Amino acid sequence: MSTTPHIVILVASTRAARFADYPLNWVVAKTAKRTDFTFEVVDLRDHQLPFYDRAGSPAMTPREYATEAERVLGEKLDAADGFLVIANEYNHGYTAALKNTLDSYFAEWNRKPISFLGYGNAGGARAIEQLRQVVDELDMASVRPTVNLLGNYVMGIRGGGDPDEVLEPLAPRLDALLEDLHWWATALKIARAADKEETDASDEQA
Repeated sequence: MSTTPHIVILVASTRAARFADYPLNWVVAKTAKRTDFTFEVVDLRDHQLPFYDRAGSPAMTPREYATEAERVLGEKLDAADGFLVIANEYNHGYTAALKNTLDSYFAEWNRKPISFLGYGNAGGARAIEQLRQVVDELDMASVRPTVNLLGNYVMGIRGGGDPDEVLEPLAPRLDALLEDLHWWATALKIARAADKEETDASDEQA
């Protein structure tokens, strides 16, 4: 088994005219230089699900997808060893699309680390605080370091500044986030594999 973690960069904003693409492009450029991860962008704008309307909880019916859209996104989340969410803040909270995605799955999230880059009011900090509570219920490990794009970064880019130059002072924060994400993703990937081997062995003996 390869221990190289596969990380999904999850884009929460689904607006046509959104700011998310600036930090996304910056993160993609930075992560492309790393050889200790593999990365995949999953943009919720391309994977819009119907609002959660199942008769039963995903925790009780793991990986039983009601639609093709649910299956495609679910398999991408399931294949990930960890997540980096590009999270925007609306009215002290996070987007409905992200909440709907979190609620539509369960086993796909379990025992995996999740990290956050936030933007908006207070650098997205209040949205991230809410997200930490939600992902705890999904049995995830919330990585402590965050990247927060405060107003000066947003206004610098909106004012015509080069996004890479404007965001470069945040590079040490992103590095710290990635180091913790790598540790957790590697450790939990190994632990999940050990659990699976133990379960498979028990099934063979039954």
